[in-house]
Formats: sequence, structure tokens, C-alpha cells
Amino acid sequence: MASLSYSKRGEWQELIIALNKNIIFVNPNDLQIYKEVTIPEDLTKCDIIQIESHADDDPQPNTKSKSTPIEPPTIQHVQLSSNGCILAVTTSGQKALLLYQCRPEHAKLVSIRSLARASSAINFTANDKQLLVTDKTGDCYVFDCENYQLPGKLILGHLSVVYDVLLTPDDKYVITCDRDDKIRVSNFPNCHEIEGYCLGHKEFVSAIKLLPFDDKILLSISGDESLKLWNYRDGTKLCDFKLPAPGIKCALRQVNETTCQLAVLLYQPNESIAEYEITKNTAGVCHIKELSRHCFDSIIVSGICYVAEKLYIVGIKNDRFVIDIANGGGDKSDDSSKVLAMITEYFQNEAPKPDDVSGWFRKQFDNVTEYYERKKRRIEEKTSKQDDDTV
Repeated sequence: MASLSYSKRGEWQELIIALNKNIIFVNPNDLQIYKEVTIPEDLTKCDIIQIESHADDDPQPNTKSKSTPIEPPTIQHVQLSSNGCILAVTTSGQKALLLYQCRPEHAKLVSIRSLARASSAINFTANDKQLLVTDKTGDCYVFDCENYQLPGKLILGHLSVVYDVLLTPDDKYVITCDRDDKIRVSNFPNCHEIEGYCLGHKEFVSAIKLLPFDDKILLSISGDESLKLWNYRDGTKLCDFKLPAPGIKCALRQVNETTCQLAVLLYQPNESIAEYEITKNTAGVCHIKELSRHCFDSIIVSGICYVAEKLYIVGIKNDRFVIDIANGGGDKSDDSSKVLAMITEYFQNEAPKPDDVSGWFRKQFDNVTEYYERKKRRIEEKTSKQDDDTV
């Protein structure tokens, strides 16, 4: 699965694209790939400190046979710290968290710490000193980004897959969302103290964001085809908006002090993206309106992000990597076209795998109807037998 993210610090900006084992850094205003990262083929042979168990009280120790072939690592999640100094990468195959120290022209691998299970989301704390990693069994761990010898610490757990995690800017609360339609707000770092829940979705909650113009308001999208805004402190629902299809991923960009733009990747056979405008009036009330929709008949979209006013997408087309600008249409500048062509050429020999999200939806089992049908037949048979005996 290809991933896409964007970072801006002052005048410096960078587009980060990851696929399989490679990560590239591109300045959208430049025509050069200025930094490349390739994860090792075998993490167990790296000449740096590795921690085999990420927690002293890991309830499920590794029981694999030593003779079992080692599956090579593949990139799952990538995130750059807000100060641009640390690149965090999680891998599948050999499940691990890799930390890189970043410089303008290179990145140095400084830490490898094993993960018990495949990651489902990652996010830095506001001060970039810690990293949260959630996994597909609902656990959330915190890793130190300064002392690389410290193992991860389990801080909270859900009963189902956690699809997204974030911390508030003051690092007081960690907010998580899961497959069981829950959004949980926990105190940080004492996450056993639950501040509250934001409840109201009827399907998995796939993504959560804090609004850029008001970080007290939480945005969520869900498989129940809804977009909701919350006061996450007391769990109050502020706004409910109907999406045209289940929401899978989203991207935000701030327009001004009271307006932001939202892009939602929708789950449907014809992959599409809907863009919305979220505004807050002088009374503090938020309003949502749809701006546009973009359809991609032949592209399986796996990642979206805003770069200034442009909405970039990455995905798969004819079993090959593709990157495009969704809202650029035929008006792409020559520079934009060259950047897209350069990135596409870099990954031309890669074979990306689509991310199957069909398993995110709840399976509905109707055993009540069958029960009543059997009961009805038994009553009819009993009545018929009594009638025969009477005759």
C-alpha cells in the first residue's frame, strides 16, 4: 500500500511518499528528489540495538519456530515529527518500529524496536518526544523517541481494531477510534483514567482530526456514511453530516481563521473523493457544505493529502503505482506534471498491493428470522397433528 503525507515548517515544505521498502522526500516547488530512505532487507541483521520484546508484561510471547522463514519487512505507516527531525516507520512482515534521525540531505537509522502485532496507526506527541503506536488487536503503546533503549509501554486497550489515534496539542488527552463505532478520550499519560466517549456512529470510525481553526472540536468519519463534529471533552455532538458513501480516510487544510477544507476518501466500487468546506460563525456554530467530488474509474486510491490548495492522491492503476492531483484537472502546471512524472518513474518497478477495507465492516448475522421460521413450522406441524387426531 502506498502512503502519502505532507509537512511544512516555515518556508520549508516536503511531500513524503512511501511504498514497499522505499520512502522519498520531494519539495513540491522543486524538481528533485532530495532525500531517499530504504528500509533494511532483514531487520535482525542491523548493527544497532534491538529490543525483542516491546513490553515486559507482553501476554503473548513469540512462539514461532526458529526454523520459520523470516518474512522481509514492508512499510506500513510513515510519519515525520513536527520539527522534521525524526522519521517514524512501522513495518509488517518483520513487525517493528524504526526511527530515523533526519537531516536535510539524508536520514540515519538510529532505532529498531519490535512490535508484538502489526500497527494500525501512529502519531507523535506535540513535543515530538514520544510516539503512539496502535495495533490491530486494539492496544496502544507509547515509545520514547529520545531514549532508544526503552521498550514500548502499553497505555490503553480497546476490544477491537483501533483505526486512528491523536493527541491534543497540550498532550493532555489521547483520542482513539475503533471498529466498534467508539471514540474514546483518555487522559495522557495516565490513560486508565478515561475522560469520556463520543458515541453516535453506527459503524467503524476510520479517521479522527482536530479542526485546525479550533482544536477543541473533533472531526470523525465513519463507515456509517456520516461526518460528525464533537466537543470531545464532554462527548457532545455538534454537527452531523451525511456522506455519499462510507468514509475511509480524510485530509484537512486550513483556509483562514474560521474555515477549513476537508477531503474524504469514500469506499465504493468507483473510488471517489468528496471535498467539503467547514466554517464556524461568530456564534461558534459550525456548518458543513459540499464543494466537489472527484471520481477515479481506474485508480484504487490509497492515500490523500493537501499540498497548499492542491489535493494529491496516490494509488494503483493497472497494478502500477500512480500519483495525481485530484482537484487539478487539466490545469496542472508544467512543474506539477514534471513532479508527478518524476515520482511515478521512481516507483515504476514497484508492485503496490491494495488495502482491503471490506473487513472493517461489521458482519450482520440474522439468526432470529431462522429461529422464528423453525418455530412457525413446529406450531403448524403440531396443529396439523392435533387436527388429524381429532378426526
